[in-house]
Amino acid sequence: MKRVAILVDLELSNKSGGHVKFWEKICESLLREKLEIKMDIFFLGKVKKKRKLNNFINFKINKPILSSKILKVVGIDADYTDLFPFNPILFFELKKYDLIHTTDQLFSMSKTAKLASFIWKKPLTTSYHTDTPSYTKHYILKMFSSYPSFLSSIFIKKIKLHQKISENQKIWIQKYFNFCEKVMIDFKTLSKDFSKIKKSKKIVNLERGINKEVFKKIKINKRNFYEKFKIPLENKILFFCGRIHELKGANFLAKIHKNLREKGVRVTTILTGEDIHGDECKKIGGQNLIITNYLNQNEVASFMNVCDLFVFPSLYETGPQVVLEAKSCGALCLVSPNGGGRKIRHNFDGIIISKYLINEWVKVIYSLLKEKKKISEIKYNLQKYNTSPSWRNVFFTVFYKNWKKVLNS
Repeated sequence: MKRVAILVDLELSNKSGGHVKFWEKICESLLREKLEIKMDIFFLGKVKKKRKLNNFINFKINKPILSSKILKVVGIDADYTDLFPFNPILFFELKKYDLIHTTDQLFSMSKTAKLASFIWKKPLTTSYHTDTPSYTKHYILKMFSSYPSFLSSIFIKKIKLHQKISENQKIWIQKYFNFCEKVMIDFKTLSKDFSKIKKSKKIVNLERGINKEVFKKIKINKRNFYEKFKIPLENKILFFCGRIHELKGANFLAKIHKNLREKGVRVTTILTGEDIHGDECKKIGGQNLIITNYLNQNEVASFMNVCDLFVFPSLYETGPQVVLEAKSCGALCLVSPNGGGRKIRHNFDGIIISKYLINEWVKVIYSLLKEKKKISEIKYNLQKYNTSPSWRNVFFTVFYKNWKKVLNS
């Protein structure tokens, strides 16, 4: 039986972001499957351990050599990865696999995999899950904003360090794609961010699945639901699910909430997910802005069903999972072009707001909440035309199918 190593160079925990959850959900969908391959999925963690999911799938958790946690002191609070350029233990371990699959192209595991592929003559495939160059640009700008102004003037305004590093990362990613035998990437991301790469048999469209047993249209007792979460019955609900972080637009949404209240709109805004900037959001938003603890999938689906609008202002996404799940629940999603806009057809199954201005988002939301016909039209389209695949289908049509081609070539 062929063995596949899948390298997810991020920490596995309850607080993990969408990149890690992607692979967790893929594996959950395969628990009862009898596969023709064996898969080991490599994550980072505080303690080295192995977790067997079934006879075909294992999680292997290794400690990072140089965790990006060290960057927290300069304000970088992204998901933790391994910054060390090469992992010798992983390098020798990869020799026993028939195929190596990486899920990033810039950090320790992917660099190690590329060398292992070359030395051990093992086929290498990759998938693109995170818009790291955009995140890098954001964090460099944020770092220099706290430095003396003369440094910012030199490195940001003159040298444009944030743009140069971001563009260099894109070049590195493109070179990595060229080295791989198959590249799984959302075609919209490919055409926008990597336009120099032409579509070929090597490039495979990467879709994201949903758990259709959970994220679906369901009947909710609205009165009981409102009472449970202490929401005034007359209030409209704006719902956000994801990392409660400025990069995901959580602080931006808090400002929207404040402005709507100042316009006299009776609104409750709920943010749920890993709480990074929740306190700041509450200070900005004030009354009726609620930060929840972690909600389970069923509770999230209930909110998606009952909310008036699902507002996800994140700027940097390769295909946000929560937008697909919200759409599957019949929620009208408001998104930015390079965030959830990658999964929305404007004015058909959601709304894309091109300007990242508080007043613009407030104006659109204010109009929608008064324009029931528009909401009804989009909700009808969501119910009739929602075609998101299951996680199982994503695995077999995107990954397994193409891995098999590579292994048999």
